[in-house]
Amino acid sequence: DAALLLRQRGSGAVAAVAAAADELRRRRNGEDVTYVVNRNIQFTNVCVKRCGFCAFSRTVAPREGSDGTAKDEGYFLPTEEIVRRAKEAADLGATEICVQAGLPPAMHPNLYEEIAGAIKSAVPDLHLHAFSPEEVLYGARTSKRTVSEMLRALRAAGVDSLPGTSAEILDDDVRRRLAAGRLSTEEWLEVIETAHAEGIPTTSTMMYGHVETPEDIAAHLDLLRGVQARALARGGPGRLTEFVPLSFVAAEAPMYRLGLLPGCRSGPGGVEVILAHAVARIVLDGAVDNIQASWVKEGPRMAQLLLHAGVNDLGGTLVNESISTSAGSKHGQRLRPEELREIARGAGRVPVERSTTYGVLRRFPAELLGAGECEGVGAEEGDEVWGGGDERFGSYQRLASADKWRFRSEVAARRQRPARLGLAGPSVDAAPTGGASSSTASASAAAASRSFASFAAAPVASERGARLAPAAGMEKGGGQGPLVTYSPSFTVVPTFECFNSCAYCNFRASKGQPRAEWSRLEDVRSTLEALRRRDADVSEILVLSGEVHPGSKRRAAWLELSLEICSLAQSMGFLPHTNVGPLTRGEMGRLSAANASMGLMLEQMSQRLYKSKEGPYARGAPSKDPALRRAQLDLAGELKIPFTTGVLLGVGETEGDLEETLDCIAESQRRYGHVQECIVQPYRPGSRDTWAPDAPYDLERLPAAVAQARSRLPDEVVVQVPPNLVAERPEVLRACLEAGARDLGGISPRDEAEAYIPDQHKHISGELTAQLAQWGYRLAPRSAVHDRLAPWAFAGRGLS
Repeated sequence: DAALLLRQRGSGAVAAVAAAADELRRRRNGEDVTYVVNRNIQFTNVCVKRCGFCAFSRTVAPREGSDGTAKDEGYFLPTEEIVRRAKEAADLGATEICVQAGLPPAMHPNLYEEIAGAIKSAVPDLHLHAFSPEEVLYGARTSKRTVSEMLRALRAAGVDSLPGTSAEILDDDVRRRLAAGRLSTEEWLEVIETAHAEGIPTTSTMMYGHVETPEDIAAHLDLLRGVQARALARGGPGRLTEFVPLSFVAAEAPMYRLGLLPGCRSGPGGVEVILAHAVARIVLDGAVDNIQASWVKEGPRMAQLLLHAGVNDLGGTLVNESISTSAGSKHGQRLRPEELREIARGAGRVPVERSTTYGVLRRFPAELLGAGECEGVGAEEGDEVWGGGDERFGSYQRLASADKWRFRSEVAARRQRPARLGLAGPSVDAAPTGGASSSTASASAAAASRSFASFAAAPVASERGARLAPAAGMEKGGGQGPLVTYSPSFTVVPTFECFNSCAYCNFRASKGQPRAEWSRLEDVRSTLEALRRRDADVSEILVLSGEVHPGSKRRAAWLELSLEICSLAQSMGFLPHTNVGPLTRGEMGRLSAANASMGLMLEQMSQRLYKSKEGPYARGAPSKDPALRRAQLDLAGELKIPFTTGVLLGVGETEGDLEETLDCIAESQRRYGHVQECIVQPYRPGSRDTWAPDAPYDLERLPAAVAQARSRLPDEVVVQVPPNLVAERPEVLRACLEAGARDLGGISPRDEAEAYIPDQHKHISGELTAQLAQWGYRLAPRSAVHDRLAPWAFAGRGLS
């Protein structure tokens, strides 16, 4: 029935639905239109997730600006600035602070409690409305607590209520299309209902106008009605205080702007907006009494119209709303209390300032008759208290573009100084006002200034330059010498099962063999948690997998497992890099949304080698077809995915074959600009190989191959050699560096791939560092994505 109402388009039918909703509103709420005086504090825009609808979040890496240059837009407000903003709001009469943000990588497990404790210590009378279900779940996982334990800790720290955001549409098929790796419907419901059981009230929301159907909206509302029924039956303060339909703002949303989600609309039409609010009132009548119009999404005029379609609340003053603004909303980041009252009066209604939980604080006359004519606490204030706009309160645009409080520099600074609190003056994105006072928060809150990402403070772009490796022939000297990089990495294998039968492969297992069993996500989680405790320097997770046949019914589950592992690694603060073989456009697009970079070895482009009955692919390896692998390289370029590829030596290739392969890489790079590394890797036989060349590859030839790669590839493509393959011949490694190699690939602790790939295990050691220093080189860690390609990381282009 609700879906049928949502499908109405005739003027009479739409008016009838709105009128029915308005009558229900009148019976429940009378003529009052409520609002809350509040301030939003979104303390960081750095997030481990890449939701297709979100234009707010940034990675640790810089972002491509409109002028084509990389801009570091990731910020993190220090605790003292968060507290300063809260105190400023309280001094101006706010009764609520709303705290939500991105999910910062490798987050300190007690960050959320520490922020809450700092705010409550400084302004104990402010209502703290903080942390979405996504944040609660992230905090619980980071701190290894249950959702219930996490919520109790937040409540003890000072959280008074939770925003019921992260809901979008409560249908997992829709959610997967909008944001791979987002919390599930079940997880959202778990956080909300557990909060209610703990006596914590929450709001509820829905984002619509993208790919959902009327049936999806109806099911969403029905779920919320059930949640509220259980809360009311339980009794106590834990319940849904309001429902807020949120229009999808498409202008800057990646899934719409970049065309990543087929069928995605540009947001709801006006009739849809009216019906969404009206039908919500009808479905939730007797359960959720308050239906809110989001003026920042709809604009003040539409919000006023919605007061005649079942809406009784206008939300808050907001002050620093950033999420809708970053997505392209044109309705501003704040409204003064007087402006909210005028919206209500313009609809013939009575403006009422409320608390977060809908207690009446001040009731104002339906017509402005003069100062002092309101009931409750105090008189009606004018514009002067909340005046000043962006110059006073700052803006998201200023904060994202400022030089101060960059995420990486804040992390580096915190690692070098003891934690401290105390207010630090006006915001970098606002002009000084002279009105904010200082205070000192509790010592327990000071820990919020600890490190949040060990890799974020690794060598920065200014040290590495525009690319990680110089061209061959760069003169050494000048003190420190040329830089040679490596990625601190760890390998995770979703499965060793592979339908290819490469004769030179030690990695694969056939379906049914014990090694072919698929990894369990919980086992991967335990491994990564142990890794994070033990090896704090590891930043890259290499997801390396055998291939499930493209025609297999199990292919979708295999891809989903790989995606879940990448999303898990990302949520724990690592940078995933995936190499799982050839993919369709849709598969590659989905995986790229959860990866900093991806890769696939070209090996050799020679059809002669591929088809040879005596060659390494003789047993049957369809995925090794040179034409297919070349197409994969170009597809990654089309999708703007930072990509690593390489050549395999010693498999029967000729000099001409190597030139053809290198030229193929060079051509793709010149066309798309996406290749960050070319690995020059000699083949080394293993115990499970069923093929061997006539003679082992002579490592003396490797420096010449490196020089050839350096001369044929564009300068920005870094040439990489795996040091483990020349471990017994240090003079060969030195010659490779002299020939132009400037990267040593992933260097890691022991991992499960090591036992099956001979000589693949690579340790970084003091000996290697000292050896390179003796030769005149500096060895330093790098990110899984190179600086020049960092704006493309986690883009998720080509999603299907």
